[in-house]
Amino acid sequence: ARYRCHTRSAAASLCGTGFQPVMIPPARYRCHTRPAAASLCGTGFQPVMIPPARYRCHTRSAAAFPNRHRWATQVLCLLVCAGIGFLPLGCQSLDKNSADAARTLNDRHMRLYGDADLPRKIGSVENVGVQIPVISPDGQQMLYLRTDQDHLLPMTLLGSSRPEHTPPEGTLSIWRRSLEGSSPGYRISQQNWAHSPVWSDSGNAIAYVANEPSESFIVHLDLGSGEESILGVRGAINCLPRFDGDDRTLLFCSGESAAGPFRVYRQTIGEGEPVVLSPPGPDCVFPIASNGLDSVLCAQAEGEHLNWIKAGSAGMVTVAPEWGVSARPALLQTWAGVANPLSPDRAMVLFYDIVRERISVLHVAERIVRRHRRGSIASCWLEPQTIAIATPDGVFVVNTTTGASVSVFNGQWLPCRYVAPTRRLILLGRETPRKFAIWELVFRPRPASE
Repeated sequence: ARYRCHTRSAAASLCGTGFQPVMIPPARYRCHTRPAAASLCGTGFQPVMIPPARYRCHTRSAAAFPNRHRWATQVLCLLVCAGIGFLPLGCQSLDKNSADAARTLNDRHMRLYGDADLPRKIGSVENVGVQIPVISPDGQQMLYLRTDQDHLLPMTLLGSSRPEHTPPEGTLSIWRRSLEGSSPGYRISQQNWAHSPVWSDSGNAIAYVANEPSESFIVHLDLGSGEESILGVRGAINCLPRFDGDDRTLLFCSGESAAGPFRVYRQTIGEGEPVVLSPPGPDCVFPIASNGLDSVLCAQAEGEHLNWIKAGSAGMVTVAPEWGVSARPALLQTWAGVANPLSPDRAMVLFYDIVRERISVLHVAERIVRRHRRGSIASCWLEPQTIAIATPDGVFVVNTTTGASVSVFNGQWLPCRYVAPTRRLILLGRETPRKFAIWELVFRPRPASE
C-alpha cells in the first residue's frame, strides 16, 4: 500500500533483460506527470527522483552482455543493494576477498550518489546539432556554437573543405557565456568557420579548430592574457584537438585530407613545430594523452572497426581491439556525447561504441573494455571509477569497475560536467529543436553510518 510498483517487460526494459519492481515512495519523490503543453526533453515527463537501490532491484542475465572481450569472460556481476546488503545477481560467485572489496566500493558509491535534490533549470542555450556545448571545469562558463546555416554536416569537424561541409560564405563561430541564464555572451573565434572547442583542465585556456578553403588549423587562446596562437601542420588538415597535461600543450590529428589517414601530433606553445607521435600509414584518430616524450594513447581506424592503441614514431601496440566503426563521419559518434573522455586519474577512457550501442570505458592498464547499459548515449566523469550515464529512459550513476548503478531520474538528458567541490552535475535537456535547456543536480551524500 505504501509504495507503487512499476514493472517492465523484457521487451520494454532498458537492458534487454527486464527489471524487477521499482518501489517509489509516494511523498518524498515526485511521480510521473505529463504536462498538457510543454514537455521536458521531448519525453513528456517531468523529472522523477528514484531512490537508490534499497528501493530498487535490477536483474540482468549474463546473456545481456557481449562476450567478445576478455572482461566479459571474467567475473561480471551487477552489485545492487537489496535493503540488507549488496548481492551479486546473474553472475559467477566471488571469492570472499573480492566480494568484500566490491561491497566496500558499492557502499561508498551508494553513500555519495544515492541521494540528490530535484534537478533545477538554470538556463538555455542554442543547439546547432553537430556538437554539444562544453562546460568549464569550474562549472561557471560554457563554450558553444552559433551559425547562420540551417543545417551542418559532421564532416566539417574533420576539416573537410568541400562546400557542402564548410560553406565558403557561411559562418560557424564559437561563443563564450555564463552557464546560467540565456544571454548569448560574446564571440571568441575570429575566423569565419570555427568548431571543436575544448577547455584545458585548469580552465585557463581553450583551443578550437578553424577551417579555411585549403587547410584547417588549431587555435590556442590564453584566457588570462588574451594571447592567441596558431598551431598545427602547415598546409594540412588539423582537427580533433585535446589538451595534454597542461595549459600550453595540445594533441591533435593531421593529414592531407579529411578522408585520412591521420597522424597524431603534439605541440607546445613557444616550442617550435609540432612533433609527430604516430607512425606513417595507420589512420590514427582521437588522441587521449601522451607520455610526454614519444608515444600517445589514441584510436586507430582499421578495416571496418576502431582499435585503442599506444602509438609511437617507431610503431604501435594494440590496447583494445575492434570496437565502433571506422567510416567517416560515423566515427565521430565516439565522443559526440562525451566532452571529457579521460578520467580524473588518467587511468580510463570514456567513449561510445556505436556497434554495441552503449557507453564504454577503457581501463588502460588492464587493457580491457567494460560496457555499461545498452542504449546509453552520453556520459561524463564524476570521479575515478564513477560516471554519470544517460540512456533514452534516464540518468544513472555507475561504478565503472563493479557495475553498481544508481537511478537518478528519468527522461532524455546529456550529462556534461561534474563539479566536485559543489557536487553539481550539469546536464542538457531538450527545450526546443534548436535549443538546449541547462539543468543542474546536486548530490547529497548520506552519513557514513547509513
